[in-house]
Amino acid sequence: MFADQTSVILLCFVKCFELYLHFLILFLKPYYSPECPPSFTPAKQTYTTVSCSLQPNHEGASFSVSAVMAVYNPKPEFFRQAVLSVLGQTTPVLELVLVNDGGSDEFKTFLPDDDRIRVFTKPNEGVAATRNFAIKQCRGEYIAFLDQDDYWYPDKLKEQTDMIPALGDICMVISPVDIVDEKNNILKNKKTIKISSTYQRKTSEGDFLLNLSEANFIYSSVPMVHRKVFDDVGLFDSLAQPHDDWDLYLRIVINSIPTYCYRERALSVWRLHDSNESHKVLAMLRSKCQVEKKLIKVVNDKKVHAILNTNLLIDYIERDHIIYKKGRYGCYRVLLRSHLQKLVKEFFNCRGEMYGAYPELRRIRKTILKASRRYVLSYYYEKRHKIIW
Repeated sequence: MFADQTSVILLCFVKCFELYLHFLILFLKPYYSPECPPSFTPAKQTYTTVSCSLQPNHEGASFSVSAVMAVYNPKPEFFRQAVLSVLGQTTPVLELVLVNDGGSDEFKTFLPDDDRIRVFTKPNEGVAATRNFAIKQCRGEYIAFLDQDDYWYPDKLKEQTDMIPALGDICMVISPVDIVDEKNNILKNKKTIKISSTYQRKTSEGDFLLNLSEANFIYSSVPMVHRKVFDDVGLFDSLAQPHDDWDLYLRIVINSIPTYCYRERALSVWRLHDSNESHKVLAMLRSKCQVEKKLIKVVNDKKVHAILNTNLLIDYIERDHIIYKKGRYGCYRVLLRSHLQKLVKEFFNCRGEMYGAYPELRRIRKTILKASRRYVLSYYYEKRHKIIW
């Protein structure tokens, strides 16, 4: 009986505390919302050239594309579809470079008889090191990446090469994706619609570096990159895995290498299934923090800095929530106090740079409310756990 009364009282306290924070943040909102802009000078865009509608001149031009795929014990049906989607391109590839990252050789039995396929084997080092190994083997002028469980539509390379003003230009070309399930059904839900709309919005408006710094919207089976780009910006960073692709794209943009954005329709397909790297939440958060910390050190743009610092603190808090779910409430509160305090401070210090980024401000408010609620609840769950045991 006493425990039930305590639960009710605590729940009421949590709700009151949440309501207090909610009104506090709403009270502060007008000072930072687009309707009441603070005085600041928008950062100058100096990092990249983005074009979405070009008239290419490819008469008499010759070029070659190497397709790259890192392989590690793939599912046969997915892998075969991926390989055939490369070999069946309307603009033929020069080669398909397959690198086995220390897995079984069984995948070779599913390969068609095609002289363009080149297979290499190396010790297991992860996808970033495997892609780097593959890049060094490539003979094509452009390099296009494909994951072993995704696939391309037949005209993917044709549409992407048509985006380049003059073939041979050192650049990166990107395009949208469709998302399918394990049975190749295209998924149309809130998440996939948001992914599509995010790509369209971020490639058609605003500062491209700022948009890419907020979060990666370029899927790994999408880019086609000139091989000399890697001479300028370096290869994939294994320490940033599984966000090594985002890290590379950011370096390309920072080095002012043109990025051409195809927006008409999806050219690649990303397959959603239980083995996706994106399901490994803690590893994803750790690598995302790693990339954000790297970028903070090299970018001077104040607005990008504000977004990066804020996102880094939010990611730290998301990592704290994993500790909360494991029942380590004391450790959770210690970490959260530090990160939450810094996030609120960052919110006030960078309100000028945040102007116009309403989704980011809404994300901050949501993070503060969720973290504060769990902070209070952690005392209750900790107390209940002690009573039970």
